Amino acid sequence: MRQLLVMLVLLLAAPGVASAAEGLHSCITSVEGKAASGRCEGRGSFRLVASCVDGTTVDSSWHTIINSTARTKIRCRSNAVDAWIEQR
Repeated sequence: MRQLLVMLVLLLAAPGVASAAEGLHSCITSVEGKAASGRCEGRGSFRLVASCVDGTTVDSSWHTIINSTARTKIRCRSNAVDAWIEQR
């Protein structure tokens, strides 16, 4: 019993190792008509930005995730041309 107690104390005193991956990963974007969509997984902050046929750009608000997934969608007044993820 005493040996079990000593092992338990040693295990609880040992420093932990984080197993979660740091940073955002698996970020993807898509464009269809006037809409642009984006998704990221992991931990961090991102926003979706899209360029539009009329020369304007639109962006989403910043999304912060912690070991999760977030999706966002934005719209251009004209057709969307390209979309990308900005991280901070």
